[in-house]
Amino acid sequence: METEQEATSKPDTFIEARALLDDAWDRAKNVYKEAKEQADTVHKQAKKAAVDNEGKQRADEAHKEALEDAKKLRDSIVNVGMAAFTEFWRQHDSDQQDALAKSKERSELAHKTLTDAREQADTDHREAMGKAGDSQARREADETRKGARKQAKTDYDKAKKDYEAAKKR
Repeated sequence: METEQEATSKPDTFIEARALLDDAWDRAKNVYKEAKEQADTVHKQAKKAAVDNEGKQRADEAHKEALEDAKKLRDSIVNVGMAAFTEFWRQHDSDQQDALAKSKERSELAHKTLTDAREQADTDHREAMGKAGDSQARREADETRKGARKQAKTDYDKAKKDYEAAKKR
């Protein structure tokens, strides 16, 4: 028999949430079936024991009311399961939105870092070209700038890929 804490614990995965909902459906079906069987049994006995039509009518009304109560109980059990299942998806969606926002923030920061790295590489290149006296020094300055820009682009592409992957989840 499960404790109340186990019965009210939040599911961590879709499988747990779905199992909780399926369990609620099964329990609701069993509770309704049992209540209906008992109501039917009592109804039959009450009709047999009734001495007049008024007694039979009261037995029919009580049976009808018992079935309505059983349906309400069944629906209440299902509603609790649905509430837990819905809460799981609400929380899951909220977590996904938070992760996406953080990933987007990192992507924007990566873009700013790329822009800053390019600007710094260009500035360093201009300074090196101003100081370079021969063509060999100029070629080295060009290669250094190319390398810095390439590394900045690689870092940006990785951050962008991470962002896209987070969006798909």
